[in-house]
Amino acid sequence: MESVKTIKKGDAIYALFISKNLSPEGGIKFLTDHASPFQLGLMERPAGHKVKPHQHPPQTFDVQRFSEFLYVERGKIKATVFDEEWNVLAEQELGAGDFLLFLRGGHGIDVLEPSRMIEVKQGPFPGDKAAKTFRAIP
Repeated sequence: MESVKTIKKGDAIYALFISKNLSPEGGIKFLTDHASPFQLGLMERPAGHKVKPHQHPPQTFDVQRFSEFLYVERGKIKATVFDEEWNVLAEQELGAGDFLLFLRGGHGIDVLEPSRMIEVKQGPFPGDKAAKTFRAIP
């Protein structure tokens, strides 16, 4: 897999697949632009590096859709990205250390080997019924 694989339809970004081999030049690389509702950055810092203590003040945002970040800690999966009409835009296998970001459309995961994954998404989560639309199985 290339270092960062961007899945688009027109100008809209649906997903990012990121290889564990990506190295951020200059120590930090943001993989999403500043306008994205979900920010994803990769940092590599040497021992002794310090991040100045800080807080993030309360903000109010209008979340139009949920985004999901998935880190494959171990194992192997196949991720499928769909547009809003359930057309397949991409399929990608990911292994230990790889990660992905779903930004819009639909997605599915097939676990190819016993796997452990870490998922991060916006909250509060209103439950599957309010937050998800499932694809009808033909």
